[in-house]
Amino acid sequence: MNTLEVRYTTLRNAFTLFGVLFYIQAIGFFFGLANVSNLDAAEKDLEGNVVNQICGLTTLLVPLFFFLRNKVFLSKSFYRNNAFLLIFMLCLAASISWSHDPMLSFKRFVALISVVFFGGFVAYNYSLEKIAFMLGCIIGAAALLGLILALVRPDIAFIYGGLRDGAFKGIFPDKNAGARINAIAIVLLLPMIRQLNPWAILCAVCSLVTIVLAQSATAIALIVAGAVSYWYFLTLIRLHINRSLPALLGTTLIYLVICLFLYGNYALLLELTGRDPSLTDRTRIWELLTPLIDAELLKGYGFGAFWSSPSAETFISRWGYIGNAHSGYMETLLNGGIVQLIALILMLVEALIKHYRALMVDQSARFHVSAMVIIGSFMLTNVVAYVIPNYRSAEFLVFCVLALSFRHHHATYPALSRPPLGQRPPGKALPRDSAKA
Repeated sequence: MNTLEVRYTTLRNAFTLFGVLFYIQAIGFFFGLANVSNLDAAEKDLEGNVVNQICGLTTLLVPLFFFLRNKVFLSKSFYRNNAFLLIFMLCLAASISWSHDPMLSFKRFVALISVVFFGGFVAYNYSLEKIAFMLGCIIGAAALLGLILALVRPDIAFIYGGLRDGAFKGIFPDKNAGARINAIAIVLLLPMIRQLNPWAILCAVCSLVTIVLAQSATAIALIVAGAVSYWYFLTLIRLHINRSLPALLGTTLIYLVICLFLYGNYALLLELTGRDPSLTDRTRIWELLTPLIDAELLKGYGFGAFWSSPSAETFISRWGYIGNAHSGYMETLLNGGIVQLIALILMLVEALIKHYRALMVDQSARFHVSAMVIIGSFMLTNVVAYVIPNYRSAEFLVFCVLALSFRHHHATYPALSRPPLGQRPPGKALPRDSAKA
């Protein structure tokens, strides 16, 4: 009698696919078509829904069991290599104690650590090359699905009415967020595109088409900046400049000077990209929020609790409910004050330095260049969008995957089926497929 064989790698890949689809909100899109949740926008933002809660807990508990089984938390290298990310998480947890709505802060903290744990699961089990290819192709496939939906149900795939009339969003809930994550997918796929990988090229083209249809100047700018930055550092590698620390630091300094020059002329760049100086009223929003931030500058209002606090009523009465400050840094000040903002910046810098240092010693230098460029783009887009630490943002998942480091080189996996002939017996240590960052 034939028996169904289930291998660990099959379950691992299926769970990874499920988690990525959930965090790019593809699963939520299809449940939304079925009208699973009848909550209005504000209630949905504050309370979530049953589907999100179940999927989020799944992406928390499965990686937690995996890490406990592989004794990840007993490794000193885990804490040493992810020190500032863990400090930032502690700051978020501490803010629950003085939150204006402790239960809401706790729920959002659980949702956020679900993203972190799932990102760690992906980083632990796959190499950086596989991560870049997998994430890029899944996002590209989601873009393709959105393009197909545009042919069948244009009323769902496109925005009708308002300032964004005619803009494409596909299966993504927000057209700007969807365009940004598609831009990140293209940058992730750059190493494979350079190798003329047909799947990478197809997925990148799908993502590019959705960005053009979405009319997102920010996403176009991310692609251009990402491609130019990738080419710059890849050229340094091809010239073997990365083998000399002084030469690498010198050329990086030149790159930073160019970036500072562009930043100094950002008004001109906004004009060239068709953006208004107020960044679609973001500067006005920040002006209204500044006095409220100053009132709780040291500790903030608690993680995610500002928008349900009495202090938010002043802003809501003048502007309306918007759910976040449209800036990761401003939202962090609201969440935990200046202390949490410092922890956030240190976490971003730590992730950036990891991949920068890997340029000199790792054979996968071109993938570390791509990861470094992406983290740098997150640091910039976080100024005008709530990207990090936004547990609902697919970009935050990508950041967690690229930021987390593990130094375990072997993990013992359970035998879920009889191994085929030629495969090593169960219980033996299999070489880990982890990204070295």
